[in-house]
Amino acid sequence: MGACLSPPDDSDVSGQPTSAPIFFHPYVKGSQIMMNESHSIASRVATFHDGLVFSNRPVEPYEKVTLKISKEDGKWHGGLRVGFTWEDPSLLEPKELPPFACPNLVRRGKTRACVLPDEYCEEGTIVSYWVDTQGCVSCSINGEPEGFLLFDGVLVTSPLWAVVDIYGRTKAVQLLDPSSLPINNDIHSPPLLTHNDQIERTGDECAVCFGYKANTMMLPCSHANFCTCCSLKIFKTSGRCPLCRQKVKKILHISVLAEREGLEDQSDNAKNGQPLR
Repeated sequence: MGACLSPPDDSDVSGQPTSAPIFFHPYVKGSQIMMNESHSIASRVATFHDGLVFSNRPVEPYEKVTLKISKEDGKWHGGLRVGFTWEDPSLLEPKELPPFACPNLVRRGKTRACVLPDEYCEEGTIVSYWVDTQGCVSCSINGEPEGFLLFDGVLVTSPLWAVVDIYGRTKAVQLLDPSSLPINNDIHSPPLLTHNDQIERTGDECAVCFGYKANTMMLPCSHANFCTCCSLKIFKTSGRCPLCRQKVKKILHISVLAEREGLEDQSDNAKNGQPLR
């Protein structure tokens, strides 16, 4: 499924270069967390909380943090919570860590995180998540080529560390190398726009709040008339597109689509003998 990541030299825990693999911070962790020797597998010993873990080094924009849910505990409800913090975990006291990422750690003001949907918390599921340069966090499941929007509001002007809360039914997680995962082109995934499709939108302003730029697309209906905040609010409340009332399965940030189309343009230029920009 994926290669287990091994930590570099233990003598340099906080200042790893971004080219180094990610592993869990070996010292700052929840009171119920146990790790293997390579700090690539974290397990919660008992109860359903006190399962916070952090990355050993800052994570760059668009760098994927990839986890495999390796063990479940069916007697609890709720599941894995993921996010980013701009508070250096090396400066935290482990005994002072809160029991939950949401809402406790988030309320401190230097962390953004959310719980994954229940259907993405089954044993064996592979979860990848990342933050873009606008502070929006996206997630993909089991190697899907497209990510869906989880939340926004991450402070990208500061170094960011990954936060994982091994909560509830999630008992253990393993860090994987995202480059080793096969791409899953699942035919059951919601259809995405192709390069020649037209985005259905009426203007640059969000059709709900009229205060922010429309920068997200609802799938599978492909309506792109809403800002990040309103899209997430709709997804978590009614769960239906306000324009067509179709059930929303995922939210895609427009920057992801634009980036993909830009790559397609470069590929077409290369095929036609034009230089890549």
